[in-house]
Amino acid sequence: MPFVRKEGRLVLQQAGQDIDILTLAQSESHPCYIYDGDDVLNRLKALKSSFDRPVSIHYAMKANHHPEILRRIAAAGYGVDTVSMGEVKKAMKCGFSADQVVLSGVGKTVAEIDFAIENQIKQINVESVPELQRIIHRSQALGKVASVAFRMNPDVDPKTHPYTSTGFRDNKFGMDQSFLPQLIRLVQDSQGAVRFMGLTNHIGSQIRYTDAFEEATEKTRRMLDHVLESGIPLSTFDIGGGLGIDYDQYDPNKDLAEIGDYGLKMSQALKGVDLEIMTEPGRVIVGRCGILVTEVQYVKEAPYKNFLICDSGMHDLIRPALYRAHHRVEPLQLKSGETKIYDVVGPICESADVLGYDRRFEGVEQGDWLAVFDAGAYGAVMASSYNLHEPAKEIVFFDGKAY
Repeated sequence: MPFVRKEGRLVLQQAGQDIDILTLAQSESHPCYIYDGDDVLNRLKALKSSFDRPVSIHYAMKANHHPEILRRIAAAGYGVDTVSMGEVKKAMKCGFSADQVVLSGVGKTVAEIDFAIENQIKQINVESVPELQRIIHRSQALGKVASVAFRMNPDVDPKTHPYTSTGFRDNKFGMDQSFLPQLIRLVQDSQGAVRFMGLTNHIGSQIRYTDAFEEATEKTRRMLDHVLESGIPLSTFDIGGGLGIDYDQYDPNKDLAEIGDYGLKMSQALKGVDLEIMTEPGRVIVGRCGILVTEVQYVKEAPYKNFLICDSGMHDLIRPALYRAHHRVEPLQLKSGETKIYDVVGPICESADVLGYDRRFEGVEQGDWLAVFDAGAYGAVMASSYNLHEPAKEIVFFDGKAY
């Protein structure tokens, strides 16, 4: 359990230590992200063991790319899923070998494709026919073979926010089954410029219903079987990622149970598939591991609405502004006093700059520090320089040591 209360104070328990978050925050005197790295590795282990067969886990580094987290994931033998040349370069700098790297993303440039081919990464997930044509052309020009998989769009409703849904037919991601003959023909006519590895799908992020994953896997598997029946040998079947977390509350036993349920259902859906199974988790691995700490600058009370005005906001954590996403917000030190309802807001010159609406606090005062929970995924990686506030520092703990 990453963060717990001890005598009313929030602490991170690691390596037999109680790391006091308030003391750490006050020493930084500025908003910062604090991560529990041990929890990241524990969740990867839990996911791997939830399958009843070998599975290749490629961590989706778009969720959190703290270099020490990447180094530890690489050292533990896991792979990485990337969506840009910048991510590929950082992943390799942090210890991932080329054959552990998958490159996804709908808008790959020539430079990105060249870099992937020249470094002979494990797999490029192709999103469109023009992209495959570009890869073939660049492979021929470079005199090297590119390993590719086709991202299929299974037209599945993941029941998530429309901005994070990627598996509908009206989304920009992937291709439906009608494209397969043309894709295969391009591979066959490429004179060995590309190696057709397999199929992949990814239907979205923050998905809380495993039925959606089952449906997507079953639909994509039917496409896979069609390719295999035609006599084309394949090596991989990538079932994507997107498993979400409950932002309203935290129960570590429930979290592990949901990870276990996902692995069990995917294992059932994959029965009889004699290929390397790949999966690309992000949020479910790092979302819980992080908090954003911020200091209350002003307690502003008005007849209609009360505000806690903080030194962190949408420039550090944009999810509430972008998705109306909910994050739990609590004081680092519980206090007694009058209970009131506040909107927790930041310093940015936008009315959307809200970290939490209608939150209940007891005895809160100017100078108190707050924790915004479950901020380990899509927090610091989506930060901006808007209004030129100093960015929040990221601190990760492994085995009781800060990095």
